[in-house]
Amino acid sequence: MADQDAHFRVMDEALKHPDGRAKGGEPCVICGKPVPASAHWVQRDRHVCSGRCNNLLRRRYGRGSASINAERVAAAVEATGPRPNPRTSGPRVFRTLPDARPPELPIEWEGYGPHPGDVIERYGILTQYLVQDMPDGYFTSRVVVAVAESGDMFVAGATDEGYYSSLVIGPHGPGGERLEGQLFSHTFDINGVLCQWRRERVTDLQPDGVDYFFWECYAAVPVDAPAYPEPMHSPRYRAEMDRRRRISSNAAKHERRARSEATIERFDPVEVYERDAWTCGICGGKVDPQVLHPDAMSASLDHVVPLSKGGDHTRSNSVLAHLICNIRKSAN
Repeated sequence: MADQDAHFRVMDEALKHPDGRAKGGEPCVICGKPVPASAHWVQRDRHVCSGRCNNLLRRRYGRGSASINAERVAAAVEATGPRPNPRTSGPRVFRTLPDARPPELPIEWEGYGPHPGDVIERYGILTQYLVQDMPDGYFTSRVVVAVAESGDMFVAGATDEGYYSSLVIGPHGPGGERLEGQLFSHTFDINGVLCQWRRERVTDLQPDGVDYFFWECYAAVPVDAPAYPEPMHSPRYRAEMDRRRRISSNAAKHERRARSEATIERFDPVEVYERDAWTCGICGGKVDPQVLHPDAMSASLDHVVPLSKGGDHTRSNSVLAHLICNIRKSAN
C-alpha cells in the first residue's frame, strides 16, 4: 500500500502544540493537569499529561474536532508532502533467496508490491499479477489478482495506483469461483506440488530514510516451504529502528538527570563514538565497538561538564569513554 505512513506524519505535525515541547508543568490540553517533565517526548510535544489523554487527543483529530486547528493540519500536509515510490525497476522476477542469512531476508522485493508483468518465484512456484477494474456496484473499484500456474487466483482490493489495499477478498478457483472461508488454508496442485497462498509483508525504509513502507503481496508457495521470519523487516529498517531507539533512550535517560533548564539534544551516541574515533576521552585508550554493555570496557557517553554541575546533554559536551572510566570519574 503506497505511503501508508503519510497519515501518521500529518497527524504528528498537526498535533504538535504551538508553544513547542513542554518542559514540565504546562497544563494538559485535555484535562488541565500538569504535563510531567518525565513524560514521553511525543506527549510533551502535544502538551498531554498521559497516554490516556494522548489517545483522547488522537480521537479528536480522527473525528475532525474543531479543537484541532484546520490550518495546522493543512500546514502539516504541506510540510510532509508525498514520499517517492521506492520502486525503480520495471517488470521483473522476484526470486527466493534460500541461502540468505539473517539479517538478510529469504526473498526479493522492491517497492510497495508487484506490478502487472512482475513474476514472484517462491521455492520454484511462479505467480503472476494483474490489476482489474470492477463494475459499478461492486464493493471495490479495483482489484489485484495473483494468478498461480494452475490458474488458481488470490484476489484483494487495489489502490488507485494498483497496489494492494487493506481489503482481502480471498482465494478463487481456476474457473473464477470464490472459495469462501478458506483464505490461506486452501491447497491446490501445481505440477505435482501441493501449494497454498501465503501473504508477504516486508517493512522497509523510504529512500530518504524518513518513513517506513510495506511491500505486500500474495504468492503461491509449496505447503512444506520454509516459514518466513515474523515480522519481516529489511536490514535497513532494523538498523534505523535500532538507531532511533538509541536516540530516544539516550535523550530520556539524561533528561531525567539534567536540571530543568539544561539543553537536551536528541542524538545517537554512536555519532559521538565515531567522531571520537572510538578513543576513550578519559584514559586515551581504544574502545572496542564489539564489547557490549555492561562490560567494564564497553562504550559509554561521558559529559565533559557533568549534568549534576550544570552541563548540557549535547554532542559538544559529550565524549566517548570506557564504562569503567566513566564510573571512576563519577565517583571522584
